[in-house]
Amino acid sequence: MISLYLIFIWIILTFSTCSFWEAYSEGENVGASKQCGWSIKIGKYQIKAYHFWLWYISVPMFLILPLLVNFSRPLLGTILAGFFIGSVIQDFLWYVINPKYSFKKWNPKDVSCWPWWGIGRLKLPYFYWLDFAGAFLSWWFLIR
Repeated sequence: MISLYLIFIWIILTFSTCSFWEAYSEGENVGASKQCGWSIKIGKYQIKAYHFWLWYISVPMFLILPLLVNFSRPLLGTILAGFFIGSVIQDFLWYVINPKYSFKKWNPKDVSCWPWWGIGRLKLPYFYWLDFAGAFLSWWFLIR
């Protein structure tokens, strides 16, 4: 059987490649601000149809495929941890590799499509903190 470590690395690599096609399709439009379709307003922030269908429906559907064949708690934990860490890596790499948006703009002032939370001077998009927590909890309760 394939090692859980290899599955985790595969998920991370897959999310990393998503950074490229998402950066090239969004260009300078952070948060898919110019994408067509509906959006859900949550406070002063919006979730675009594009992100909803991609990150909350399509990607999870692909990731659960192995669980349909051979369910196990460690495999579920690995997939969840990969999803959470992969989401952070994918978003961060969007700013690193995007040819139309400078990495220097990766800050709370220039990227206002979601809130940034911080501890002292360390400020990150809010979902980074949530995803780190989700990955840790997935590992703690399902893998270790």
